[in-house]
Amino acid sequence: MFKKLKPGESEEDVLRMAAEFNAERQKNPGFQPAATVVRVEKPVGKSLFAQKRELGKLNSNKNTEKATLELQVTKDSNDNFKGLTNKKVLLDEIHENMLGDVRGTKVNPNLMENVLGEIVERREALLRPAIEPQPVNQTNSNKAKSIFAQKFNAKQQASNAVCSAQESQNNAKDEISSGRSAIVQDPKLTKEIHVENLTLLNQMREEDILAEREKLLSSLDPALIKLLARKRETQNEQPRSIQNPQCSESEELPADANIALASDNPALELLQQSDEGNWLNFNLIEEHKLAWMRDIPAKVAQLKPGQQFNARFDWKGVLLPHTVEDLPQNVDERELYLHGEEPDRPGYTLQELFRLARSTVLQQRISAFGSIAGIFNIYNQGFYDQVLTLPVSKIFFLLRFGLDDNTPAQLEVVSRALARLFYNETDEILLDHICENAYCHWQPTLQVLVDNEESGDPTSFAFLQRYMNLLRANSNAINADVDEDRTEHDSRLSMDDFQLAETDLMSCLLRTNILQRICFILRSVRPDNSTVESCLKLLIRIARTNVDTARQLVQESQILNVILTNFMPKISQAAAMSSAQSSFYGHPQYLCLKLIRVLICQHLDIAKELANETLIESLKGFLFYRDDIKGKLIRVQIESLRIVRCLLIHGILDRELFK
Repeated sequence: MFKKLKPGESEEDVLRMAAEFNAERQKNPGFQPAATVVRVEKPVGKSLFAQKRELGKLNSNKNTEKATLELQVTKDSNDNFKGLTNKKVLLDEIHENMLGDVRGTKVNPNLMENVLGEIVERREALLRPAIEPQPVNQTNSNKAKSIFAQKFNAKQQASNAVCSAQESQNNAKDEISSGRSAIVQDPKLTKEIHVENLTLLNQMREEDILAEREKLLSSLDPALIKLLARKRETQNEQPRSIQNPQCSESEELPADANIALASDNPALELLQQSDEGNWLNFNLIEEHKLAWMRDIPAKVAQLKPGQQFNARFDWKGVLLPHTVEDLPQNVDERELYLHGEEPDRPGYTLQELFRLARSTVLQQRISAFGSIAGIFNIYNQGFYDQVLTLPVSKIFFLLRFGLDDNTPAQLEVVSRALARLFYNETDEILLDHICENAYCHWQPTLQVLVDNEESGDPTSFAFLQRYMNLLRANSNAINADVDEDRTEHDSRLSMDDFQLAETDLMSCLLRTNILQRICFILRSVRPDNSTVESCLKLLIRIARTNVDTARQLVQESQILNVILTNFMPKISQAAAMSSAQSSFYGHPQYLCLKLIRVLICQHLDIAKELANETLIESLKGFLFYRDDIKGKLIRVQIESLRIVRCLLIHGILDRELFK
């Protein structure tokens, strides 16, 4: 009696039990396992001609036996026959009640023929065929099976069918080559049938033989005739195999089968460790499971001139070439890429970055958004012009959705990507450098032009409208102009978000309540990272759109109070907090002062509304501070001087105060 595995036992216990089982089976020849599977072979089919021949012989044998039995039967008297009959019936009923219907008097003869078939006389020279054993483990077919069991049974049945087909084919070849029949198993009967067929053919004329042949061919299925002819041709062409292949459900390889693997295959070392550790079921090499461990080829097909291909970027947003440079021999320093399509090409497509940006893993989202931020940084500098076309509107919605997450790490990369989409660093640096020139304190607007108003084409509608306005300058005629701004505003309200993003991306950004979202981030989330700078850059770009947008920003009193309180504190408080860990909150930020300057330069009404005593006192504190001047504070003082200049030009400040 063998023991079962218990919880906590290791692989060594499994190997020990397997060794005990094999030793017991070798020691005891009559050892029987708990369950065995026996394959039942199908009976050999007989042709219609052979069945008719055997049926004729059986009928002739029955007639002879019946005649001999009739001669042996004698008549008895009616009285004795009636008494014997009654006595026999009585004994049969008693016997039936005790043992059952042993003689089979109540069995339907038709049913017996269907079950037993035709009764054939057994020859003395022939041995009784052995009873075919039935499978031991028979499962209930009505019971539901799992998906794994269904696939396993289907695979097993397919392998059994293949094996039986191979065995039957090999047996047929042997029988044909040896002159034996594939239908009749008895060699003597086969010889008799063969002699009878020859004598019958010798007695018939050639015309009769051809007629019988045509009659036989017309009665058979044409597909069956083609199958038999094809089978005979293949049997004649192929030589007889000396050894019949043995079919097995799993071809086990020897323990040293890993020698067949290449020396550079990563799985070779793993299989060698399995030999040392006696791992279970590691004597098979399944190539389809080891395919993912193979090395990816370093070279791909070259492109033709002008042929397009999918753009792939690295984590910094750099567009990668279609093929990599030639790598040195025995050195492969390529990165592992996390995509299944085009595994031999480095980098990630926009679709793959979109999929990573919606991942549940934070690090994958950060990597995807960081790559998109790098793409926009290079795209705004003009390096991808006439090379790459980006779906800016689709990327914008992805970034806007990502900004709704309150995780500080994700807010940092998403706000940086949005800032690089709207805030052009090169243009802002140029505007800051020319701000001190004459008449350069007026900042340009970055609104979307409609109907190409600046075009000089004399056939355009805008050019004709300006020309007619010049002609009517001194005329008191009726003005029939239409309010184009109102019409344009109504048309934009009727657009959905996707249409508006294709037309005016800044208007679509304002429609998504970006001002309220930035106010919530700076006031409630309070991220102590570059998110603050990215949010201020977005506000500067919004202020540069047009005068109406700048007024809308000024009317958001909450966001202005948050900015002035946290990023324009008094200089004494900032010096006291210099030792604190925070580098944004409680310290003056030059981007905040730049936002105030851009708003003041948009219109005089905006300048008067912002130039209150709190702003002027903060500017004085920044300008008069001399204790500890560092790099950031110098930029704060430069922006303070620019704001004071704009206010002096507007006539809001007293010149004697800053003389």
